[in-house]
Amino acid sequence: MAAQVCCVDHQRAGTQTIGGRWFCDEHYQKATHMRRGAFRSGVLAVVGLLVFVALVIGLDQVLKPDLAITPLLLVGIVLAIVPAVLWLIFFYQQDRLEPEPVGHVARMFVLGLALAGAIGIPITDQLFRVQDWLFRDNLTAILGSVFLIGGVEAFIIYATVRYFIFDLPEFDERTDGVIYATAAALGYATALNLQFILNSGGGALGGAEVLMVEVALAHAAFGGLLGYFLGRARLEQEPIWWLPLGLALTAVLNGAFNLLRGQLEPGSISIGGQASALPGVGGLIAAGALAVVVAVIVYALINRDIGRSLSGKQPAATADAAKGDRQANTATVGTFVVLLIVAAFAWNSAVNSTTTFEVSGFKGAYPSYFGDATAEGDVLRATDTLGTGAEFIIATRANDSGLDAKGIASQLGGERSTDYAMYKVTDTANTTVAGKPALMQSFAYIDPQSLTGAEPEVKQGVDYIVVDAGRAVMITLLTTPDDLPNVEPLFARFLNSLSF
Repeated sequence: MAAQVCCVDHQRAGTQTIGGRWFCDEHYQKATHMRRGAFRSGVLAVVGLLVFVALVIGLDQVLKPDLAITPLLLVGIVLAIVPAVLWLIFFYQQDRLEPEPVGHVARMFVLGLALAGAIGIPITDQLFRVQDWLFRDNLTAILGSVFLIGGVEAFIIYATVRYFIFDLPEFDERTDGVIYATAAALGYATALNLQFILNSGGGALGGAEVLMVEVALAHAAFGGLLGYFLGRARLEQEPIWWLPLGLALTAVLNGAFNLLRGQLEPGSISIGGQASALPGVGGLIAAGALAVVVAVIVYALINRDIGRSLSGKQPAATADAAKGDRQANTATVGTFVVLLIVAAFAWNSAVNSTTTFEVSGFKGAYPSYFGDATAEGDVLRATDTLGTGAEFIIATRANDSGLDAKGIASQLGGERSTDYAMYKVTDTANTTVAGKPALMQSFAYIDPQSLTGAEPEVKQGVDYIVVDAGRAVMITLLTTPDDLPNVEPLFARFLNSLSF
């Protein structure tokens, strides 16, 4: 039989057992002690953050600061960090009678922030480019929110605790899992808030702070839930599925909250200027409620677990608990890989699925998330109404004069020069479309948008002109200069699908 060594410090002899692990007398007392200060500090932190955001909104509405870009960025960066710092300060002050070493909590926060910036956000935003496709339809939103965003964020929180403090003697109480995972989750939330401020060039201060406190509160809830599973796995020998279950439930909670927030706050926060009205607080209230509810449930479960441990009804200690820990970690990593695989299928379906069409002798396929906006005079007009606003257009006109493709291009140029300002052809080349000779021309113009009252907008596009059987066929891509690089590959697939 293996030596009875305390599972916390791995040095002193084990004298008591909890959930299949040996403990020395000191660590047995800690493992069966309920730190009520941690629960109290969590609830007070929620209240403190809600009061803080109310103050920021009030000052923003009263003072209406008109800041230049650089001061706005600096203020935004400070406000992005404040929610997590306030949470940690509330926790440390309220829990001062039985404090967790502040250095360890701060280390989990910094590591969570660093891993989010180095791994988590690049996976979601750069590898999968979730911002381009997440809300194209309900199923895609669910799969992307849970399996990609929820899965990545949950695993980063898990990895921060599991690989950097889980096996250390400082992790010696059940609530430590909640405390450390919450700190890691707040680090992730801070990384998201900093990304928001830096990418947007600053935000309307009141509205931006609503968003950032909302993100912090929600992530505190995610961290608290996953931390419960980690804390119990540290002090009890759980089945191999225990930690994977915690990861999956945290991913589901994350995804469900993101979807709910989208329903509560369908609008957007103004960037780089003043808000015209008080920002919506539905998501903020939901985030605060979520953080409190999760705290109540988690600490009730911890109380129940401690009572069970003190009852003396414990399984016998296992010969090699560390082996079980390694197996559980492997299973958790495997669960994360499965989540990513499902997310990859959702991403591929959202990005590459198509809608086929057959109209007026034309056959082809355009991206499934484009809508049919065909109007009078069009054969087809497919529009990306959820993202770039790009348009794929097929139109025909009679060619009784026998003009070639260059002649048709000149006609188009004359018409567009009348309707739009600064119309200019930037490039031309000979090519083929659907096996037929074609003229390609790139162009740009300024759309005054006088009918809608919006600001003038620069448009950029590409025409493919085919003269065929007494008619001219114009196949056009129309978008903005910023979106053109992302839309061109989609338009190329659209062109390759055509037959007529």
